[in-house]
Amino acid sequence: MHPDQSPPVRALLRRCVLATSVVDDLDVDLDDDGVRLPGCAELQWADLARAAGDVGADVGEDVARLRVSDVLHAHLALHTGTARVVPLAVPVDADRRPAAGWTHQRFLGGAMDLGLGVVVPRGRSERVLPLPEASARATGRPGAVSGEDLDRLERLGDLVVQRLLRDAGTDTAGVLRPVGGCDVPTLLASHRLREHLVAGSDRSPGNVLRAVAVPDRTRGWFDLARIDPAYVGAAWMAGDPADRGFRRPVLVTREEVALVPTSPSLVQDVLAERQ
Repeated sequence: MHPDQSPPVRALLRRCVLATSVVDDLDVDLDDDGVRLPGCAELQWADLARAAGDVGADVGEDVARLRVSDVLHAHLALHTGTARVVPLAVPVDADRRPAAGWTHQRFLGGAMDLGLGVVVPRGRSERVLPLPEASARATGRPGAVSGEDLDRLERLGDLVVQRLLRDAGTDTAGVLRPVGGCDVPTLLASHRLREHLVAGSDRSPGNVLRAVAVPDRTRGWFDLARIDPAYVGAAWMAGDPADRGFRRPVLVTREEVALVPTSPSLVQDVLAERQ
């Protein structure tokens, strides 16, 4: 047993692994050293503990189970040799954000972290999971975002802009959707998309920010005049914890993505500062 893992923590991690194996029909073999999946390098208990976080203190069992499940699925996908790796932005307070063991950088504005994710099947759809550092080492893949990854993100952002321009005046105007394996929070890391959201289709240089609601990773709205403010928080609470986005709207500028302050007066202060 690792000296930093007490018997209750090790027992909880075992429950998380076994629950994932049953619910998702994963073939796992575990012992005192770690966890093995078919055709994969062994995952150490320390790797799972780092992702789960301070279980029993700051982290509950449901959150630990979600994070451990993400590590197992990402580890298995990376060992298939055909897994796609894409940029991934995760809200800083998201349950699915690993406590450690995921190489990332805090995006300007402080609302999200940007790193790499692994695209894994999810029924008839897909889900992007944080790329575990241990899995990257075991498979020889880069674990950090590269310039090429950022260039790809900009190209995807440009595709979203083109779609928004095409949909202007329709029922889907003002709606952001995933594209190319990147969810909506990740697309907000594209400078091209942020520039469009702030400046608008007329590219007005006087506009400095735009409020965007992304309670779910698969959908976002930037025409908030038609949305009840209470809806954002309600939609966030009602969503699957694994698919939640930002619990409050975010303020998007050309360079930053920041959570809207909880106080209305602070919102006005932010608006005044950026004009």
